[in-house]
Amino acid sequence: HFGSRSALPPLALVGAPRPRRLLPQEGGSIPPEAMAMYNTPNLAHAGEPHPFDSPFEVMKALRRDFNELAAAFKAEQQQRAVEVQQLRQEVQVLKDQLQKESHERKTICHQTVQDLTQVRSDQIKSLEEMKVSFASSLHQLNQLLQDEMRDRRAEGSLRDTRESTEKSERQSENAAMKDDIGKHKQVFFGARDDIYQKISNITHDVEMIVTALTKVSVAKGQLDKTGLHCWKYFSGSGMLSTGGGKN
Repeated sequence: HFGSRSALPPLALVGAPRPRRLLPQEGGSIPPEAMAMYNTPNLAHAGEPHPFDSPFEVMKALRRDFNELAAAFKAEQQQRAVEVQQLRQEVQVLKDQLQKESHERKTICHQTVQDLTQVRSDQIKSLEEMKVSFASSLHQLNQLLQDEMRDRRAEGSLRDTRESTEKSERQSENAAMKDDIGKHKQVFFGARDDIYQKISNITHDVEMIVTALTKVSVAKGQLDKTGLHCWKYFSGSGMLSTGGGKN
């Protein structure tokens, strides 16, 4: 059986270190006797799998993965190199643009400072002119206000005098109107009393006339035409004598 302890050298039995053998991927080679023992089947164990089959498959898978990782790493490295070169170019372009824009900004800032200085001087000049104009306008307005106040005082005095005069006149007219109203009331009350008296007299006269007419009506009702001496003459039943004698 390959790998038994009796086949090992004496130093290996006492734990002495052996020289490290290079792997095939490190430039080493597999000894022919190992390849022969690995490739020649053991007749005593023909039906059993070789104990190195599984490690060998693992080593082949690891080597394949290593090669794939190395290729991926190389591709990634190349891609990163291209990207780094592109980034360097972009950084250089950005630096050039930044330098250009910085120069332009400096020029614009310098021109802006000059414009602001000119505007500031113009504004200060305009402000001084405005102050002078405002002071002059304020002085004129003060004069106008003083004149207006003086005129208003004069007008107020004249108005007070005129209102006092008108008040006196209105009071006189009011007193005269009160006197006239009192006189008219006296005349009105006198005429009213006279009319009441006349109406009372007329009422009394009418009552007397009604009483007299009532008496006449009663007397007329009691009077009979047949009892009148003149009725027979009016009716034609009697004749008047011309000689003064009686019929």
